[in-house]
Amino acid sequence: MNFGPPGGGGGPPWGGGNRGPGAPQQPPQPPQHQGYAPSPPQQGYAPPPHYGPPQGPPHAHAPSPYGPPQPPFPQHPAPHAQPPYAPPQGGHAHAAAASAVAPPRAPAGPAGKPLARLPLQIGTTATWGAGRAAATLFPGIAFIGGGFALVSEAHEAEVLIFPAILGGLFIAYAFTHMWTALKTRASDLLLYPEGVQIDGGRHGGARLPWQELTPPYAHVEQTEASRLTVWRIFVFALSLLARNSQVSSPLAKVTVWRLWVHQHGQPRLLGESDRPIEADSMRAAASSIEAVVSGQKYVAEAPAVQQHIAVCGGCGSPAVPDDAPAVKCAFCQAWVELPPQVRGQAAAAKAMAHTRTRSAQMIAKLLDQPRAASSNVWLLMFTLFMFGAWPLSWTLTAVRVLEAGYEGKDIAFLMFPLAAVLAGFFLARGRLADRGALQMLTLGFGALAPRREGEPSRCRRCQGPLPEVGLGGVAQCRYCTAENIVGLDLRPTVDQARTEQLTFDDALSTRSRERVLWGVLSALALVALVGWIAGTVAYVIS
Repeated sequence: MNFGPPGGGGGPPWGGGNRGPGAPQQPPQPPQHQGYAPSPPQQGYAPPPHYGPPQGPPHAHAPSPYGPPQPPFPQHPAPHAQPPYAPPQGGHAHAAAASAVAPPRAPAGPAGKPLARLPLQIGTTATWGAGRAAATLFPGIAFIGGGFALVSEAHEAEVLIFPAILGGLFIAYAFTHMWTALKTRASDLLLYPEGVQIDGGRHGGARLPWQELTPPYAHVEQTEASRLTVWRIFVFALSLLARNSQVSSPLAKVTVWRLWVHQHGQPRLLGESDRPIEADSMRAAASSIEAVVSGQKYVAEAPAVQQHIAVCGGCGSPAVPDDAPAVKCAFCQAWVELPPQVRGQAAAAKAMAHTRTRSAQMIAKLLDQPRAASSNVWLLMFTLFMFGAWPLSWTLTAVRVLEAGYEGKDIAFLMFPLAAVLAGFFLARGRLADRGALQMLTLGFGALAPRREGEPSRCRRCQGPLPEVGLGGVAQCRYCTAENIVGLDLRPTVDQARTEQLTFDDALSTRSRERVLWGVLSALALVALVGWIAGTVAYVIS
């Protein structure tokens, strides 16, 4: 889908669909964000001494204890949408209040390309649901069929109780998890200048314009739900068979997380999971939505590691250093002389960057993580394999019994497809290892937004200007050597760990451990798969 660049045409407008051609155009009301009060700068924060001429009318600026005032986020009106909010010109108090609550616009990106992509539902819940359903549906059918066979042999209806109850609950358990897998398919959150779009999953294609979101914008709810569990089903069936006075329930309390967004004042469910890793992904998505739409800015309170930063003498913008006597200002194109200390820092950073080729390749692969649509296609293929293993094995068993007669080993072979189900589950889950690691990189190592339009993005550690690498690229700060992912500044709060982590090594190590774990389990799954195939062949030809 192509929303087009801000100000262009094409496609339905974001948030303008309810107005007729003759309806008056009212300026949008800015969302009221309660409780945000910037705190004084933390120790070590040293902004450049000059930021250039003030932006806007003189009466809109007043002395501030946090340094010179910063201009608001650049406003990019959506195509055919409402005009940008203009603060009233009735005095300093009104202008200051309006500028404090005016919602920011995300910076414009390439036409049709999202500013950021975050995993909304990783897909682990759907994978677990498909695996559980495949492991219990056909055994449940077998229990019921075996119960009727026992009744015909023993001529006693009581022997049907245990297999019938067990089989019926297994079938109910399987269908419950099939529905869970269907509604929790992998999905991504795409952030555009005009709003949010869901890619893949149950709500694929849903679009939420920024101006339609209302406080508290987005949140993750943690609650409990009663669900069937395998061990509870066995205990319940045994208690009925033993005719105990106190029958145990087949239901158990399970922790569930739900992601809600508030559109036009009404909550809307976007995601649900009982897996903690999915809950982390949904929290990241909720924080991203809230950070953009509520206009939380933390330039004044962002911690900064003290560095000597070269500043343009003409406009006051920080300069991107290089191993050269002077560099051009990215804002006004004036030449800025570099002190020897800054030039030496830049030379060392460039030399270090050449030695991190392997890490850069790993980061690029992580950022180019499996999309939700691709993950769902693979899950569908593995699900069909897991479910198909049962009728295939049972058909071979029936053919052999009809030809050679019934033997005791035939019963054991009926459960042999569990090996194929286990293999399919581990292979499907292993393909999701990168999707969980991506959100840690995107949020934990994102570069800070520019102070004003036209300036470069800033280092997450020292707030120095970053070299131009393009949206989604990895830039190494030439002042403090910290690595940054250049994109949309999403963090609503500033974490001290963000300034202390110099490189992606920790994140890459976590990603490597995740891949090793599921790589080993996938190898075991392949062994189980080969064992199932070999056992099936040996059973048929024996």
